[in-house]
Amino acid sequence: MKALRILLVEDNFNFRNSAIKFINSNLRFEVLTWVSSGEEAIKRIEANGLDLVLMDISMEGINGIEAAKRIRTLNKSIKIILLTMTDNLEYRHEAIAAGANDFIPKVEFSDKLIPTINNIFQDYHKNS
Repeated sequence: MKALRILLVEDNFNFRNSAIKFINSNLRFEVLTWVSSGEEAIKRIEANGLDLVLMDISMEGINGIEAAKRIRTLNKSIKIILLTMTDNLEYRHEAIAAGANDFIPKVEFSDKLIPTINNIFQDYHKNS
């Protein structure tokens, strides 16, 4: 069974390192690469082999919502989960409208990430 290949887009050093350790501790997931900006994420999407983008909403330059819109136009099949420190209804609506598959508040990251990924990719491991 191959691991889901993840691009992590996060500009906060501490959260990024914790997220990478958490994700890579599960053999079904692998952070293939990480970047710290929406611009870099958009460039990396053209790389083959990514299954999922985990991306912070609040970043300098192109924020996660705008980057999700652009990524969605480049790659219709890649899954996108947006992350934020601020959980509000407006962000949730903007995330879904931008093409994100889901939205996770960072304070719930360790509790919600795996169930959210499992929900989005429910048939992935059945077919791999």
